[in-house]
Amino acid sequence: MENTNNSTIYRILRLLRANVLKILIQLRESKTLKWKEIQERTKLPTATLNRSLSALQEIHFISKEDEGWTLTWAGKLAIDGLFLLGLKVSEYPKNETMEDIIAEHVLAQNIVLAVLIIIFASIKIRGKIDLGELERGIEEEKEVIYQIVKEYEKEGYFVVSGKKITSTEKFKEMNFDHIFSI
Repeated sequence: MENTNNSTIYRILRLLRANVLKILIQLRESKTLKWKEIQERTKLPTATLNRSLSALQEIHFISKEDEGWTLTWAGKLAIDGLFLLGLKVSEYPKNETMEDIIAEHVLAQNIVLAVLIIIFASIKIRGKIDLGELERGIEEEKEVIYQIVKEYEKEGYFVVSGKKITSTEKFKEMNFDHIFSI
């Protein structure tokens, strides 16, 4: 069994501190930044910035290209997920509202990336995967989503009109702990 202090999850959680979040937010806003630009925007000391960039690169959240540093798909997934869950580090990215951050296409992209991570982990653990069986299972589970949405609507949390779901005040007043416990 892997030592907890060496596990990828442990390293990621240890990394997600304010300094690293500042870097991820700046890269999310600007796509590509040179080292000096990151330092100017984050105001991090040289040693802290170098350690943070190295650690983020080690867990594949960022990559170094000729043009500068960029977020990888895993880094984008992580920072968008944190925003989705209500991350409040000074403010949301300057040019975007929360609605823009969790727009349907970004949400769909993040869901696909999360599913890919789970598929790859399953292949690593099990050695194989049957994509036909996976597709059938996903189709069946889509019905679960629709049923849960209908139940939330009956409880007064959503208003469903065709393919659009709108939250009610009752739902907006809930915190994430309560939403995930229902």
